[in-house]
Amino acid sequence: MVERSEVGGGSSALQDVQDEDVVERAYRGAERLARALHARSGSVEDLVTAICEQAVELVGPVHGAGVIIAAPRRHLTTVAAIGDGPAVLDRLQQDTGDGPCLTAAREHVVVRVHDTASEDRWPAYAETARRLGVGSMLCLPLEADDRLLGTLSLYAAAPNAFGEQEPAEPTVRLLAALAGTTLAQTRLVDQLREALTSRDLIGQAKGVVMARYGLDADQAFALIRRYSQDHNLKLAELAGVLCTRLDFPT
Repeated sequence: MVERSEVGGGSSALQDVQDEDVVERAYRGAERLARALHARSGSVEDLVTAICEQAVELVGPVHGAGVIIAAPRRHLTTVAAIGDGPAVLDRLQQDTGDGPCLTAAREHVVVRVHDTASEDRWPAYAETARRLGVGSMLCLPLEADDRLLGTLSLYAAAPNAFGEQEPAEPTVRLLAALAGTTLAQTRLVDQLREALTSRDLIGQAKGVVMARYGLDADQAFALIRRYSQDHNLKLAELAGVLCTRLDFPT
């Protein structure tokens, strides 16, 4: 947030007005983002696209935005990008295994590229960014309950567009917090749906094995579990095969 000046009553009053304007814009941004997320279908792709769209609309200097999601085994996948620059730069990071967005994700820190013309931590990345019209950028880790969910990256044409004292900083932080919470809740719902689907499949598979081999429910489940372990198959995957083939795969 903008620091308040303690020198001169008029200056302090002006600063108070500026701070109130920053808070008001952050509040409006949160409200608009909440409405946009509510209107979406609920898929991860739709939700993060809404987040990127709102970031471009709400944060003055931003002309592009992207979200990278952390998949199992810490693999990072781009699921939304607004503008040509983010998509190209995310692919470059995936190819080289390094860059500001990946650093933000791996180290759980905010990464700022103040000027791509003088950036020397990722020379190839900075050069590509300049060619794409990116002068500065900001990468924020998306977290919930100390779990890394991905990163939100914002791109501006001008250098030095992002700083801790910039008026847009509260809005940016709020967007990242809402994005992290939204992704966490979406993933929880997806996990619950997957668990329920797996449970239903396993129940159907038990019925198949009971009918085919004359076993009771406990015996059928024990046979399915032993087969999955012996053949290194997930229970849900094996259950799907049993429901389709009406027998164990050979």
